[in-house]
Amino acid sequence: MPHSTTWDPANISTTWFDSHFNHAASRVLDWIGAELDLQAATAMMDFGCGGGITTLGVALRHPQIRVHGVDIGDKFRQLPDLAKEQLHLQHLPDNLHFHQIEPLQVLAEHHAVDAVFSWSVFEHVPQSQIPVIFADLYNSLHKGGLFFLQIEPLYYSPWGSHLRRFIDVPWAHLLWPGEQLRTAVMQYSGDIPPQHQGHQYRERNMEDFKRFQLGEFDSLNHITANEVAALVQEAGFEIVREQRLRMDIAVPDELLERYPEEDLRTNGILLLARKPPV
Repeated sequence: MPHSTTWDPANISTTWFDSHFNHAASRVLDWIGAELDLQAATAMMDFGCGGGITTLGVALRHPQIRVHGVDIGDKFRQLPDLAKEQLHLQHLPDNLHFHQIEPLQVLAEHHAVDAVFSWSVFEHVPQSQIPVIFADLYNSLHKGGLFFLQIEPLYYSPWGSHLRRFIDVPWAHLLWPGEQLRTAVMQYSGDIPPQHQGHQYRERNMEDFKRFQLGEFDSLNHITANEVAALVQEAGFEIVREQRLRMDIAVPDELLERYPEEDLRTNGILLLARKPPV
């Protein structure tokens, strides 16, 4: 018998949960819904779902769609308790399914969906793996299916290090020696802004949290918006819509001598692509 999915967004108390459940899920649905009849859709996939908050936001808003969250981690196992805390949701909806996968596991063998979405994921994927993953996501889609992708911030943008919670200096990761950057993070003694108080912040003490974030920085790829768009097209997709988020702040001359200004100013990209219908 289906579980009751009564939920109350008025109980949301953290900026992190709100940004994923409301902002990210709404952007995903707005972009995909502009090209796909969501009332007729039957299955969607959240690639790199992380803790599953955005996945849940999509699933609750469209209970007729099977929503599959896939990730190499298992942070989504914490979602039932988090959803009780933030939404007073007693059970995850029956149309929501999570799958922990291996890196580069072939998804098309088990999934055939109308749309795939990915929110702030592909900057964390080894760049050499991205073409393989894009090809697999292409094969996981029905003909005419849609792929929505968001990355923010991109590596060469002012806070592309993902360390702004500790260092609010534009392009510090490109301007400072590595040891200076690490020292600044480890010596930080202020508060963590609410929008950065995610799963890892809740689970770790401050020193471990700093070390974790430095590890995340080390693992970031350096992909640019132009490279993302090119790889999407090389996988066979047709780009339907694209938005690049640009920063209007002064760029240090020494960086302009080393990197294209477009890459330094492009903070993020949102992109919607379609698998050809024939």
